Amino acid sequence: MPRQCRSSSLSVGYTFGPNERESVGVTTRRVSETPIAVIDFETTGLTPGYDRAVELSIVRIDPSSEPKLVFDSLINPLRPMSCTEIHGITEADVANAPTFNQVAGEVLEACNGCVVASYNVYFDIQFLCSEMTHAGVFHDPPHMCLMYLQPMLKLGKRCKLAEACERHGVPHRPTHIAADDALAAAGLFRVYQREIELRGIGTYADLAALRDYKFTASFVLDPFDAPSKYGLKASGSCLPRSRAASPRESHRNELKSYWELLKLVVADLQVSDDELMAIATERERGGLRPEQIRHLHARAFASAISQFASDEWVDDREVKALRRLHSCLAQLGWAPGQ
Repeated sequence: MPRQCRSSSLSVGYTFGPNERESVGVTTRRVSETPIAVIDFETTGLTPGYDRAVELSIVRIDPSSEPKLVFDSLINPLRPMSCTEIHGITEADVANAPTFNQVAGEVLEACNGCVVASYNVYFDIQFLCSEMTHAGVFHDPPHMCLMYLQPMLKLGKRCKLAEACERHGVPHRPTHIAADDALAAAGLFRVYQREIELRGIGTYADLAALRDYKFTASFVLDPFDAPSKYGLKASGSCLPRSRAASPRESHRNELKSYWELLKLVVADLQVSDDELMAIATERERGGLRPEQIRHLHARAFASAISQFASDEWVDDREVKALRRLHSCLAQLGWAPGQ
């Protein structure tokens, strides 16, 4: 029986079925000897399955090698475009772009044998699994969050990608293009990798022992195999996004910056009061209008409800999570129903 994608905003990890043997996955592999695939998605929204990918970039880091951008493409979501005000991608931009199914082979090739990493993995891994499911690939890869790896290694508190890059001297172009963010996140991993080696952290089991974050449960999973294992092949039909900034780039950057912070809230619902204050400060700094705040908050809350209701069952734990999200959004200026 194929493994179904089980990632969610509350529980990231794999539950083995009654007829399956538990795997050690990458737990016994050395971090320094395991390739990493750093991914970054732009999407039509926050709800995997209903919302779809519109851009994906993958930077691969093989042992003893520098990060290399191995996949970069706009993706036709096969549904009306949304969130253009955030990512700047229009329906015209993706009209001739491949669908995810058409590039699934390239994506698997880029991630073959890798631990998948992302700066906000609780967001990106959900979309990777969802899009792979659409393409007929039912497998959860091991993954880790580069945002949480920073406090895990006691290198600082979790923060936005731009702040982490500035802290550690990693070049970062604030273009909000997937390739630029993936390359910056890969640069951060190189910083973390040096710290891992200095501290004598050998295997992924050793890394997981530092702190019990949700993503460490995925280390028992096996990486993606080559595309042929899943009956797919590389098609070569990628369409990278133009680097030209739109005329509304400055305004869009403020929306994008605040949206990225909201994604952190929705992705794991583990936000401290200090972090809420920091997000509120970012909102004020960006000068967003009340109508824009309500628009983004409504999208975030609707996404959470959609995910929790997708299995036709909303349990007490999910109700508690929705209450927490509602409280967070209210403290940030507005929550549905106010």
